[in-house]
Amino acid sequence: MANQEEKHEGQGHDKTTTIYVNGREEQVTGKMITFQRVIEIAFGNYEENENIVYTVSYSKGNDPDEGTMVKGDEVKVKKDMIFNATRTDKS
Repeated sequence: MANQEEKHEGQGHDKTTTIYVNGREEQVTGKMITFQRVIEIAFGNYEENENIVYTVSYSKGNDPDEGTMVKGDEVKVKKDMIFNATRTDKS
């Protein structure tokens, strides 16, 4: 049974894709990336705080080619996709 699981895992589910977050090259696995994961890559963690506002934009994506993400969003990753994330304190 373990062999079947290993075979299943090797069919592209854990494919590594190179993306860029705030100018830094990153390797991510899977076909999709969430808003929260982009923030974690950019800032080391995602802080749930009413005084902090995160903004994510992306380019060189699939369909659409560029756009913005908000909490709860996820997009399909594409090789060399670019993400720009900002963190603003509302205080």
